[in-house]
Amino acid sequence: MRNVSKSRSGSAVWQAGTGFVKRCAVFLLIAAAGTLCVAAADVRAEEPVLTPEYLKQTNPELYRQIQGSPRLPPKRVDPDQPYPAYPGFFAQPVLKPDQLEDWWENSSFLYTPQYPYLLKHTHMKFSYGKTTGNDDGYAVKGGLYLALRKDRFTNFIGYEVDKKNIESRDGSSYDKDVQSFEETALYELNRYLFVEAGMYWQRLSLQKIRDRYMPFAGIGSYNVLQDVLDQKKDRLGLNFGIGRVRDEYEPIILEMINKDSDTFNGVYARADFSHKFSDLLTYRQKFVMKHAIDSTPIYSITTIPQTTEQQAIVVGTTKRYDWRWTNSLEFALNQYVGFLVSYEVAYDSNPWPVVAKRDTELMTGFKFAY
Repeated sequence: MRNVSKSRSGSAVWQAGTGFVKRCAVFLLIAAAGTLCVAAADVRAEEPVLTPEYLKQTNPELYRQIQGSPRLPPKRVDPDQPYPAYPGFFAQPVLKPDQLEDWWENSSFLYTPQYPYLLKHTHMKFSYGKTTGNDDGYAVKGGLYLALRKDRFTNFIGYEVDKKNIESRDGSSYDKDVQSFEETALYELNRYLFVEAGMYWQRLSLQKIRDRYMPFAGIGSYNVLQDVLDQKKDRLGLNFGIGRVRDEYEPIILEMINKDSDTFNGVYARADFSHKFSDLLTYRQKFVMKHAIDSTPIYSITTIPQTTEQQAIVVGTTKRYDWRWTNSLEFALNQYVGFLVSYEVAYDSNPWPVVAKRDTELMTGFKFAY
């Protein structure tokens, strides 16, 4: 019995010692793992960042190979993706944020990728003036303009009317009726130059011209200042054309010269300048000139001897020209409505003897755009 007790006692002691050793081993393993984790974290923390400068210093050959490797081509832009779906003919086009809003005054080459849909812009100007004092009367002036663009083709249509009725205190009166219509189709060659062809029509009552027709063809530029000044503020458009001018006179001229029309070759020039002081205030200047290439007669009025009748005689020839210069300040109330102040000077180098060469006008009015 004694021996059995001793063996059991020794076994208990052995098991107790073995458990202690196991616990110590587990503790050491946990401590070792923790130490390795901390060491690994320290190693990762000390790993260098692979910057081009570090790679150039540590492995210049690899750096040279990377620098000399072919570059990937730039990502191609789908011309249909940068713009939303077509908003419809009567809706305002939605352009990219970095593009100029007044597309009808700028080249289509500035809108990259090219706008894939039909563009439309319409605006109207209207002025009314009432005169009192030594002379009583009224003056009405207006214009309607339409621009359409598809791809590189643009079509402009413009109609302007200027009517005035003045009655003097002495009972005399006169009417002024100036109208013009222009339609031009143009195709852009690049962002600097376009070719155009169109028709220009006028009615000039003060010059006793009932109808003036001028089909023309020429070249032009939307903005010759685009590489000099800020395109968002300044614009200078130029147009030059050549055509055949036909003037049809009023009946009173037919009675004087026994001739109802004249035809001659002429040149057409136009300059449009605008400067935006802000989004609400814009200054505009427009100059239009027509100059005859062929000589035209100069008439004078004379009284037939021993009668009271008058007739026109030719006293010389000249290359007649006329121009119209308009200055205006436009104040925008919003993107659709604004008001304006305009000053206009018209000049004819060879009018009829009873007509003044110069005509000036100062008016205020409204502008509607869509």
